[in-house]
Amino acid sequence: MNTFFTPAILKIGEPDWIAKLQAYLESYGITCQGESLYNIQKAEEKLGIRLPGEMREYYEHFGATSDSDFMYSLKPVAEFEYLSATNWSFVPLHFQPSEINSMVVFAESPGNDPLCFDSKTNAIYLFSHDPIKKAKVFTDFSQYVVHELIETERLLGDQVTDAAIEGLKTKYLAGDNNDVDYEFRRMKL
Repeated sequence: MNTFFTPAILKIGEPDWIAKLQAYLESYGITCQGESLYNIQKAEEKLGIRLPGEMREYYEHFGATSDSDFMYSLKPVAEFEYLSATNWSFVPLHFQPSEINSMVVFAESPGNDPLCFDSKTNAIYLFSHDPIKKAKVFTDFSQYVVHELIETERLLGDQVTDAAIEGLKTKYLAGDNNDVDYEFRRMKL
């Protein structure tokens, strides 16, 4: 079995990223569909912010793509909401308003915990109920998409062994950002 795999894209906005991502997804029978600009703008109005540029671009071209093997827990933009307005009961019990007020839920972890972007910094945070923890898990939405591409390849591809997955994540997602909690990300995502 070959263990060579390179994610279709490394950054939203890189040259030909739309065509590369679409070709990759369609090679696995995943139909690509974007959200309408109207839906994106309505979500931004509701939240009172403009979505991070990479997220906005992704949603415009792929945000309505629905498949259990790729970005399964990603929410439609109409369902984005501030973490402080959600029903996760552990959040207000364990986190101060200053820790959650700028957090917008855009997805859920495999353990059904909120995955949020910080509307001030665009960094991606996971709020976990077990263990109780808030951690920065990606520097931006592009990193999250690359992570999901690696996970899709793990599920569908025959090019990557399970043993090679961690090496891929280290190679493409580690970076030099010391405030990302890599161990927590590995454990929960």
